[in-house]
Amino acid sequence: MTRRLAAALLTISSVVLAGCIDLEQTLTLDRNMSGQAGFAMKFDLEGMARMMAQMKRAMEGKEGAPTQAEIDEVAKELQTSGTSTSSGDFEKQKAELATSLPAGVKLLGASFEETGLRIAANMSFGFDHVSKLKDISLPKKQAAGPAPGSPVDDPFGGLQVTDEGQTVLITSPVENPAGDSQSQMPPGADPETMKQVEEMLKGLRVAFKITSPLEIVEHNAHRKEGTTLIWEYDVKALQKLSPDQLKQGVRVRYRK
Repeated sequence: MTRRLAAALLTISSVVLAGCIDLEQTLTLDRNMSGQAGFAMKFDLEGMARMMAQMKRAMEGKEGAPTQAEIDEVAKELQTSGTSTSSGDFEKQKAELATSLPAGVKLLGASFEETGLRIAANMSFGFDHVSKLKDISLPKKQAAGPAPGSPVDDPFGGLQVTDEGQTVLITSPVENPAGDSQSQMPPGADPETMKQVEEMLKGLRVAFKITSPLEIVEHNAHRKEGTTLIWEYDVKALQKLSPDQLKQGVRVRYRK
């Protein structure tokens, strides 16, 4: 029972963490292809603690809602599971990141805030050419994210820049942290748990913004505000996209 419970909780945690994530990438691009980029991630595990406590009760044959003590116990386990980062550790990791960046890319700032089960991380970079952003790879211990292999490991890893002579094409796939949440649920998940998963997935947000004075030839952004193109997805929008549409993702062609 203990082994099965652990496996189920691990599976369900990967599903719910996706629903608690807010990811935003920003790109400010100058005419000479230099500029600044930002990556921001927020995730909240408070709802997850409640749901995991409920799941634990169900698998132990208990009925009813979890007590606050049971929720607090799960929350404590989550806080000590490796996500906590002291200010000293973060400063050390930030220095390591700054020295590991590719030539032509500079760390302009980084912040990490942890309040209980709520975590927020922000990074900003300066670059001499936008094509170099794809080579940013964070030290693994810096990537205190929701799951191994999360987008924070390689924040601009999918970004592609194609020089077409008179124009430049910028593309980037769209990450769907939730994946197929229904198929990831452990067997025997009760309707109440499923309902909680669906509710938590409502908090999922993935966004990409590009600001540039360059003339736009074509784009597939959801909206345009001044010189900024904005792509923004919630869980419903992501689930409607086919694998090919996710790969196509962000696409804009500028005239140089």
